[in-house]
Amino acid sequence: MDIFKNAQKAWLLLEDGTLYEGYGLGSAEDAIGELVFNTSVVGFQEILTDPANANNIVVETFPLTGNYGVNHENDLHESITARGWVVREWCPQPSNFRCEGRIDEFLEKKNISAIFDLDTRAITRKIRDGGVQKALITRQDPRSDLDVALAKIKAWKPGCPVWVGYQDKVTFDKLDSKYNITMVNYGIRNDVIKALMARGCRVTVVPASYTEKEILETAPDAVVLCGGAGLEALRTNYYEQAENAIDGAEETVAALMRSGTPVLGIDFGHQLMALAMEGSVEKMHCGHRGANCPVTELASGRTFITSQNHGYIVKDIPTEAVVSHLNSNDKTCEGLEYPQMKAMSVQFIPESEIGRKNFDGIYERFLGLIG
Repeated sequence: MDIFKNAQKAWLLLEDGTLYEGYGLGSAEDAIGELVFNTSVVGFQEILTDPANANNIVVETFPLTGNYGVNHENDLHESITARGWVVREWCPQPSNFRCEGRIDEFLEKKNISAIFDLDTRAITRKIRDGGVQKALITRQDPRSDLDVALAKIKAWKPGCPVWVGYQDKVTFDKLDSKYNITMVNYGIRNDVIKALMARGCRVTVVPASYTEKEILETAPDAVVLCGGAGLEALRTNYYEQAENAIDGAEETVAALMRSGTPVLGIDFGHQLMALAMEGSVEKMHCGHRGANCPVTELASGRTFITSQNHGYIVKDIPTEAVVSHLNSNDKTCEGLEYPQMKAMSVQFIPESEIGRKNFDGIYERFLGLIG
């Protein structure tokens, strides 16, 4: 097809000097980020708009993508996107009753740089064996001045767009709402809002800069902490004018947890709650990213398939917490409960837009803490 014949050459350069050659897709601008892989078979639009990927160049391990197109409903966030995208092959003729456009058009609209027609299996093995590292997607052959290109990659530091989607207080309401839920915006996902609203919740999203006093002034029946782009982004560019923002966030969350108001942490919120209770968090070798991550619920012994997208885990469990879920593969912490407080957290995404929806009992358990 002409669309492939006219494609420009592009390169993926890793921080260690490894170079892959392919063809450009989407934005022609250079993109630098942390190179990670995602094992999901579907959900490419959600992956590209997940706030947790705000600093990532994502490698799709499944060889074909874009075959069912894009639509206006599947964005997890309206404005935050991944920094780059790496795929083996993309489909220029999508077919689906919900399709509203092609993936290349979506990438151009969102200004996402991408590269295709390279060996994504080799790249995935490199990340799996050697761990995540920084990388550059460019339309300019980096071999013309390799030292400059590598210096540019090494100088890059993860930042965060400070979760630009909802800077003001915004409420999502239904006529028959039973509960008032306040969600702190650490990079919220639309699928979490939808799941809460489906259970009769009025969801008020407040900026991450809100203090415990300001959050409780919204008169919540419960509070949800969700999303985020990782601790590195939080420490380098969380509140625009606060160098110790991570400490401020921990203090706010600790006060919320001790206030008697039910609190649910999801994904980054799970990590932040552990930090607030003097636990510790560490960076993973290559992360858990995919819609096929098995998690065991310790109380029942049942194992579920979950959707996850994170590069950090809770390492040291807070003394106030009890582990409720473990990753079935590497036995890392996937859930915590705080018996002396009305608080609980999970590392995975309950009812994610990507993958199976068989862990929906998390929200029911959380809402059961109200009252």
